[in-house]
Amino acid sequence: MPKNSNKKKNKRGKRRINDMKESATSGRSKASKHGEYHTMEEERKESKAEKSLWRPGVDRMEEGEQLDYDPSTYITYHDISMEWPCLSIDVIRDPLGIHRTKFPMELFLVAGSQAAQASQNKVYLMKVSNIQKTYDENEMEEEDPEEPEYEQPNVDVKSFKHDGGINRIRVMPQAANIIATMSDTKNVHLWDTQNLLTALDFSSSAAHPASSKPLHTFSGHSTEGFALDWSPTVPGRLLTGDCSKYVYLWEKRESGWVIDKTPYNGHTDSVEDIQWSPVEKDVFATCSVDKTVRIWDTRRRKSSMLFVAAHQMDVNVISWNTNKPHLMLSGSDDGSFKVWDLRKFKSSLPSGHFTYHRGPITSIQWHPTEEAMLAVASADNQLSIWDLALEDEVDSKSIGANANVSEIPPQLLFVHQGQQNVKELRFHPQIPGVIISTAQSGLNIFKPCNL
Repeated sequence: MPKNSNKKKNKRGKRRINDMKESATSGRSKASKHGEYHTMEEERKESKAEKSLWRPGVDRMEEGEQLDYDPSTYITYHDISMEWPCLSIDVIRDPLGIHRTKFPMELFLVAGSQAAQASQNKVYLMKVSNIQKTYDENEMEEEDPEEPEYEQPNVDVKSFKHDGGINRIRVMPQAANIIATMSDTKNVHLWDTQNLLTALDFSSSAAHPASSKPLHTFSGHSTEGFALDWSPTVPGRLLTGDCSKYVYLWEKRESGWVIDKTPYNGHTDSVEDIQWSPVEKDVFATCSVDKTVRIWDTRRRKSSMLFVAAHQMDVNVISWNTNKPHLMLSGSDDGSFKVWDLRKFKSSLPSGHFTYHRGPITSIQWHPTEEAMLAVASADNQLSIWDLALEDEVDSKSIGANANVSEIPPQLLFVHQGQQNVKELRFHPQIPGVIISTAQSGLNIFKPCNL
């Protein structure tokens, strides 16, 4: 597990993972300069000093200070290195049950690479087992509380070659073996990965194909894209959107998939993200570089039903609340995210506007079961977790009456660091509180102490 953080921040390319940097970790602790010990007088002065919160991206590091991982802030935290950086990941639903809380844990993931050369790209299917707690207050050794010993998880990987870098990857919710990929070659592929999943499930060492032919390939997009979403209500229904502003609808038939060649046309610039309504089979939402969020009916292709000028810069990502379907999130290049009440969508006034992050929002998602909880990833190398149900209350006794808490939103629950250039996050729908995130340095699997 990495211990020291990299203080330098990287500038984010619009979508690509550009270069590999050393990974960082969350938390902050003071280190004595040049290994010197503090005198008793210095310690007394420090004990009387006003306590304050260190704010990532705001407060500077002083000479001799470094970021340090605090194990007590996580129930579990694991860092997984990948052969190549992965721009997109998804959770593969498994038959192991819902609301799983017991350790050790096991989960299945899929990831798509952004390799140095197009021919080196792969789709990775992973079984991560023996996920142990990395902090247990009852088992911590007093003499070395910051470095508990724990078993590393077992990571079994099956992969197959993919033509071009993978911009987005999604698993069909009704069939875990069907995976869709959007490539930087402009093509969209569907894959049947049942043989690989079977090999992972039984930890088989049997040979598996180094390459696989897709079930279906669509070459109708005129440019590459990043918008991709399976319908949660109609099995096999898929939407794909590209950088030339067009959205295409896929329908599952007995003979395979059929794509209507007439696209949905309403945006004036690149479609960045797509989300199906969690309850209405013919309704979906899109966001765009044209700064708008639009609501569509699949039966109406020439224009959207509703739209708002959502942000002052590109709208990168959206998320539809599965527990309260009238709520939607949007995240922008301006570093802010907004909460929208679709019952008041025409007013163009968000129900909430949060400006905590200092870089473009790269991923956002509502919690699958907690209606007011969400997670946000940003190009400022932070992944934040929020509970919008929290009220504006501050315990001044615990952090100092004059502490610098005014800029910390009361709804902010947790800030995860340690990854450079975080690109996507996913809540695990079957393991409450567990988040998987992907960045140029690899994957993180973690559960904060307060979730």
